[in-house]
Amino acid sequence: MGTLITIIWLVGTVASIWFIIRPSSSLPMYATRGRAIATGAAIFIGLPIVGAIIGISSLAPSQTKSTSTATVDSGSAADGNSQSAAAAPASPWTYGENKDAMRGTSTKYAATRSEEKYQNVLGTDEQTTSLQVQTAAKGYDVVIINPNLQFTCNSLTSKQVSVKFDDGPIERFGCTGAVGDEFGTAFINPGSRIVSKLKAAKKVMIEAEVFQRGNIQMTFNVAGLKF
Repeated sequence: MGTLITIIWLVGTVASIWFIIRPSSSLPMYATRGRAIATGAAIFIGLPIVGAIIGISSLAPSQTKSTSTATVDSGSAADGNSQSAAAAPASPWTYGENKDAMRGTSTKYAATRSEEKYQNVLGTDEQTTSLQVQTAAKGYDVVIINPNLQFTCNSLTSKQVSVKFDDGPIERFGCTGAVGDEFGTAFINPGSRIVSKLKAAKKVMIEAEVFQRGNIQMTFNVAGLKF
C-alpha cells in the first residue's frame, strides 16, 4: 500500500507541474494554471498524510499482539514458579547431632513424631511418640520414645512389635529396652533393616505392648528420610 501511494504521489506531482506550465481545458482540475496549482498542492501534501495514517493503522494490530503474547508468557512463568514452590513440601523429619565431649564421639539422629497423643497414667498430660533413627557403631538404632508409655520391651524377655510400612504386610520385629530399662523407651531391631524400609516408605504404623494398657498403635509420617 505504501509503494502504490508513492507512485501515485510522484505521477500526480509531475502531472501537476506539467499542467501548471501548460493548462488543459479538457481536464477540469487542470483547466487553468490556478486549478493545476491547487490540485498539485493537494496531491503533494495530502497523499503523504494519507500514507502515514494507513501505515499507523497497519502497525497497531501487530503491537497489540506482541503485548498480549508477553502477558501470556509472564503468566506461564508465574504458574511455573507456583508449581515449583508447591512441589517442595516440608519434611516431617528433624535432624540433629549429640556430641560426647568426654569421649570425642557424636551420634547423628533423625526424628519424626506420631499423629496420636497419649496420656500419662494420671490423665494430666498427653504427648506424641517420637520415632528416632540414630547412627550406631554398626549400622543404625531405631527407637520409639514416649515418657507417658511404659513399653514392655526389656532386656530380660523376648518381645516383638508389629510394623506396617505403607500398605504392605504386617511384619514382626524384636524390641528391647534402653540401658537400665529406661521408662518410655524401646529399641526396635534390627535397625539397619528397618531404616532401609523407612527410606522407601511414606507412612509407618507401629504396634507395641504397653504396661497395663495392652497393645497401642502409633502412626508416623516418614516420607523423605535422608540418612
